[in-house]
Amino acid sequence: MRPRAALKIAALFALSALIYTMDELGDLYEILEIDEAASDREIKSAYRRLSLLHHPDKGGSSELFKEVSAAYEVLSDGEKRALYDAGGMAAVAKASSGEVDHWGRPVGVPRDKSVHITVNVPLNDMYQGGRVRAKVRRRVVCRGCSRASLEARRKRGKGADERCDACGPTCPPTVKIERRRVGMMLMNQEVLVNSEERCKEEVALLNATIEKGAPEGMEIVFERASEQTPGRIPGNVVLKLQANPHAVFKRVGNDLFMVLTISLKQALLGFEKEIRHLDGHPVKIVNRAISSPGQVIVVQGEGMPLHGVPSEFGNLHVELKVQMPEAITAEEREFVASHFLASRS
Repeated sequence: MRPRAALKIAALFALSALIYTMDELGDLYEILEIDEAASDREIKSAYRRLSLLHHPDKGGSSELFKEVSAAYEVLSDGEKRALYDAGGMAAVAKASSGEVDHWGRPVGVPRDKSVHITVNVPLNDMYQGGRVRAKVRRRVVCRGCSRASLEARRKRGKGADERCDACGPTCPPTVKIERRRVGMMLMNQEVLVNSEERCKEEVALLNATIEKGAPEGMEIVFERASEQTPGRIPGNVVLKLQANPHAVFKRVGNDLFMVLTISLKQALLGFEKEIRHLDGHPVKIVNRAISSPGQVIVVQGEGMPLHGVPSEFGNLHVELKVQMPEAITAEEREFVASHFLASRS
């Protein structure tokens, strides 16, 4: 037997033993004493604590140490954890089995498509940073609630899992590839089979940070947060940021644009006006010379912060709009005619 083939067979035997052991022991999250929503940091912290507690060199139990290590091996890997959540150790085993199709090509674990959601956020949050939340309705697999899992739980002397009370009877039928003979040929055919797992609907709340200077259309990816299907890796949930229209500012890339209304007097004699920026800090707009309608004043460094380089900013473009008086007095008319217009003739 070739060395590579021998190693593969040994790995499969080891994996089979792991599956049997895990099914006998029960829930991996319970082994690590963590919640199913635990973060990667919480999983690592629990593993360190329990592995130190049960380490044989520290007087602990070698069996408990193996349990903790095996649970961490699965839950610390994002894809293995997703498979475990959606199908238990059987799904993890299938993904690691080295299965090939009839052409000898590796059969990968199916991955569901990503879900894209556009989220409207205030322009202020894109300027100074903030938080974004989105609710996603999705189907999740009730891991450990199938008939076989509940029977194994009873054999371990444990009662029914209360989490299963909210689950439906079964998950939707799944697609399975079967090889069937058609005449002299073997053909692959997709067939729908009833799922042995149970599912439920839930609303997941996704939270993310909006970074300073986040560009329009920026995508925030929540890996494997979409619907669960037994034996498949869930797709990602992708939040696409879109700024709400702002009453004053319009964003174009890293620059901001706005319209400032001034009086005819200010247009002729010069002006100094103060506006409030997106984060509330004051910005002075000054022009001591004559201002023309539509003239643009560029204020350096008062645009959007550059994403990834928040110490640098784009520019603020201020377009001037001259508010003409609705009427003038006879005295004002005479003054303009004798002074202003005469000097231009």
